[in-house]
Amino acid sequence: MTKTKGFTLASGIAGFMAITILTSPAQALDAVPEGASADRYLSAIELIESNEGAYSSNLTQNLFGLGTAQQEQGEHNEAIETFKRAMHVSRINDGLYNLDQVPILEELIESYIADENWEDANDRHQYLFWLHRRNFGEADSRLLPVIEKLSSWHLSIYTLNLSAGLHQHLVNAHALFKLAVKIIDTNYGQDDLRLVKSLQGLTVTNYFLRRYQAETAQKLSEATRGGKAPTAQERAQLDQYTINSYASGKRAITRIVNVLDKHQESMPSAAAKARVNLGDWYLLFNKWKSAQTTYQLAYDDLIQSEADPAIVNALFGRPVALPDLPMLVAEAKKPEDDTPYVLVSFDVSPFGKAKNISILDSFPKERTRLRAKVRKSLKLAKFRPRFEDGEPVLTEKVTHRYIFPDEKRAKKPSSEQELASTP
Repeated sequence: MTKTKGFTLASGIAGFMAITILTSPAQALDAVPEGASADRYLSAIELIESNEGAYSSNLTQNLFGLGTAQQEQGEHNEAIETFKRAMHVSRINDGLYNLDQVPILEELIESYIADENWEDANDRHQYLFWLHRRNFGEADSRLLPVIEKLSSWHLSIYTLNLSAGLHQHLVNAHALFKLAVKIIDTNYGQDDLRLVKSLQGLTVTNYFLRRYQAETAQKLSEATRGGKAPTAQERAQLDQYTINSYASGKRAITRIVNVLDKHQESMPSAAAKARVNLGDWYLLFNKWKSAQTTYQLAYDDLIQSEADPAIVNALFGRPVALPDLPMLVAEAKKPEDDTPYVLVSFDVSPFGKAKNISILDSFPKERTRLRAKVRKSLKLAKFRPRFEDGEPVLTEKVTHRYIFPDEKRAKKPSSEQELASTP
């Protein structure tokens, strides 16, 4: 037997005659005969419709199976219609709020994403969250996986610039991370390790909110795409977020440090690493003295705790680009195929600034815009400087390669895209 997502189908005389519906999503496992095709599901659906009608409860699992078979064949438009019908039948038989429709909804989202239909995928993500909140309430810990999925979705849409109204996706992600922190505090206490990931999410959104403020004109231009410029109320809300972004991000990272301090025995060096992130936060906001003091505390903590030298070296043995910088590759290797790139050399000062920028090579040569983009990016970039004996020092001739993937390549966020760590 082959497992499917969410429902159970037992093979019968013709491979589809005997059908079993399980009422719990957690039970929905054993399934269709191996290699079952869309045609087999269509035959089962026609038989059920002729014997039991168009809204038989026995249709749900077969519609789900048909939709997944269509997905596997790349027929996402057909899969979308099939999943929508499966949800409709599920609601008729089990109620509007039943959770057995969740696996169908998740697959529907995946087909919308594959079809690059970001708006409908977003609506279904929102409905998935609403459905769980309707069943579990506002503060139930069972909401946490759904909050994580939805917040990651909003952050993906914002960072990949895939939708109109980007500002609202950023605000929504921030609000969801904040809600997750509140739920964890309420259900598990203020020192629970589950807080770390949500607090990291808060840090990331605060960083983007602050950068949004610094790039207001450009972002507003993007946000008006499709006629969805921020309303006066949304602008007021966004302005409030951006004003508070530095302090809010600082509080989030400080809480991460405090949580990890409580778990030193099980997670040695974790709190020191988080303090490094706090130093990065200070540096990103041009607070060099606070950054240097925080880096020093983290460095001393690692040395005194006899941390693995590899950890110390990873954090302080070389300059580390903070989030402003585009994707960097640690070692300068010639790109494969025809991927555009710019190879650049520069020094990193003890204050984390790039100096003496020199373009070493680029491809294609005529793309002067890429070279100009790299220079501009490096002039604005900030680095955690290299440390020697606990002191920040100059690092000369750092070599990095900026990679520019084909701009025509479609950008497709996963519905469960993993969040980046804090700066």
